[in-house]
Amino acid sequence: MLKRLLFVIGLCGCLFLQAQVPCDSVQARVHDWSVRLSKLNYEDPEILSLHYLYLQDIRNEMQQFRNNDLPKLVNCQQLDYYQVQALFNKVSYRAESLQLILGERRDNVDYIFYQKACEDLLYADTANALYHLDRALQYNLLQPEALLLRSKLMLAQQQYQESVNLIHKLYTEVALNDDQERAVSDFTLELYDKLYNRGNALVKSGHAADALELFLALEHFCSNMPSGYCNDDYYRGILLSREGVYESYISIAKEAERRHNMEMARKFYRYAEEYRTKKDE
Repeated sequence: MLKRLLFVIGLCGCLFLQAQVPCDSVQARVHDWSVRLSKLNYEDPEILSLHYLYLQDIRNEMQQFRNNDLPKLVNCQQLDYYQVQALFNKVSYRAESLQLILGERRDNVDYIFYQKACEDLLYADTANALYHLDRALQYNLLQPEALLLRSKLMLAQQQYQESVNLIHKLYTEVALNDDQERAVSDFTLELYDKLYNRGNALVKSGHAADALELFLALEHFCSNMPSGYCNDDYYRGILLSREGVYESYISIAKEAERRHNMEMARKFYRYAEEYRTKKDE
C-alpha cells in the first residue's frame, strides 16, 4: 500500500514538473526571438534608438528563459535537450552581436545623420540635407561637423546672421580636434570674405540700406571671433571707398531706426556726422 502511494505521489510530481516546463512551446519561442531579431534595423538613424530598446526587451526575455526554463528542459522527453540548447545559443549569439552594433551606432547617431546630410548634398538635395543636420543637432547640439556644414549652407542661402551664429558656437562652445579646427578656420576666412564682398557690392550698387542686415552679421562676427579677421569699423572702409558716403551713412541709420535697432542707428548717425565734419575741415 505504501509503495503504491509513493508511486502515485512520484507520478503526480512528474506530471506537475512537466506542466511547468514549456516543452511544447520552447522551439516556437526561440524561433520568435530569431524572427524579431532579424527585423531590427541598425541602418536607419531615425529608428536606431527605438530598435535598441526593442533589442533590450528581447534579450531580457531570453535571459529569463536561460535562467528559469532552459535547465528544466532535460525533463522534456519529446525534445532533444542539446539540440534546443544549441539553437538557443545560436540566437543568443546573434542578439549579443546586434547589441554591439546597435549600441555603437546609437552612440554615434548624430554623426550618422551628418553623413546622410553629406549624401543628400551629393544629389543637390539641400532641403533634405538641412533636415538631417537638424536631426544630428537634436541628438548632439555641439556636433562640430553638423554645425560647420549648416553654417556653410546658411551662408549659401544668404542667411548671414545664422551662419555667423553657428561659427561663433563652434569657436566658443565646442571642443574641436586639430582637423576640425583647421576646417572651421578655413571656412571662417571664407565667411568673412563673402560677407565683406557682399557688403561692398550692395553699397556699390546704391543699396546701402539693404546692407544693414549684413553689417549686423559682420559686426557680430568681428566682435566674437578670434582676433585677426577684421576690426569693428570694417563697414566704414566699405563706405568710404564709394561715392555718396554721407548719404549711405544716413540711409543705413534710418533703416536701423525702422527696424528699431537704435544702437546701430546711433552708430551710423555718428559716422555721418564725423564724416561731414572731417569733409568740412
